[in-house]
Amino acid sequence: MILGNSNGNNRGKKYIIRGKDDLSFHETNREKADRFKEWFGENYHLIVKQMKQKEMLNEDILMETFLKMYDNILFSGIDILDYKSYFFRAFFTNTIQSSIKDGLSGPLPAGYDKGDTDGYDFELERKQKQLEEDIFAYVYNKYPLQEFEIFKMYMYLKPAINYERLASITKMKAYQIQFIVGKIKKDLNQHPDFRLRRKKLR
Repeated sequence: MILGNSNGNNRGKKYIIRGKDDLSFHETNREKADRFKEWFGENYHLIVKQMKQKEMLNEDILMETFLKMYDNILFSGIDILDYKSYFFRAFFTNTIQSSIKDGLSGPLPAGYDKGDTDGYDFELERKQKQLEEDIFAYVYNKYPLQEFEIFKMYMYLKPAINYERLASITKMKAYQIQFIVGKIKKDLNQHPDFRLRRKKLR
């Protein structure tokens, strides 16, 4: 669901191939990019239909994903083995990045413009924000990138998201999503430093 660097943790399907053994090796970057553009044009309606069925369509992110992939092929010359799988993977990552960006640029907390004399605790807010950043950094460093992405998406989008909806977006089973989120939450609940800091913030 950051479709980018996996730090070696993204195991499974191969989306990109490189090397002289590839049949398209002698194509120019422009030819490779145009071949991808042609595929996208031919399959656009099928992609939109599938995304609508899974209730994950966002046309802005859809076109942004296409443009990023096109530029990536044009300027780096990468060879993509499976356009569809790679495209949906990229779309998922861009959806997460967009949701995170929206969350960070959302409305300021109530009382942000009040002074300390009005009773708003800016130090408490700072500590809460720092704890959140430390928790996500911990999960990012400890777990595979895909599990980190799923956990972060779940946390940022709840209560608007649930296991079933997240499963439809990621093409995973709902019980797999539940297992990943539950495993990470249990780990965080048992983490002594996080437990202590959460207790102090109550």
